Amino acid sequence: MKDFSTRLVRAAKVTDMTTSDLARWFDRPRATVNTWLLGRVPWGPQAKLANKRLVLLELSISSRKKYWPVPSALSWAKREKYVRGMRDDAERHHRVPDMRATA
Repeated sequence: MKDFSTRLVRAAKVTDMTTSDLARWFDRPRATVNTWLLGRVPWGPQAKLANKRLVLLELSISSRKKYWPVPSALSWAKREKYVRGMRDDAERHHRVPDMRATA
């Protein structure tokens, strides 16, 4: 399985999402998402949610190609609304199972 950062960079490239867009998708600070893009893997309580949201982004890319990449003509305010709307819509339409560790 590809590591988190590699998958995130690929998704950002396909969707033409900026670091700020990804921060909105993951609902995390921009600085945190930037470290993920540079190779740091999420850990702690938020790691499970970050992995789930990355899978959700990948599912959204594969199933809704006409909505990606993010339109470049959008203003910053509309871009934020677009990205959050896509995330909320993806959460309604795709069920991502919770990852559980095996003992």
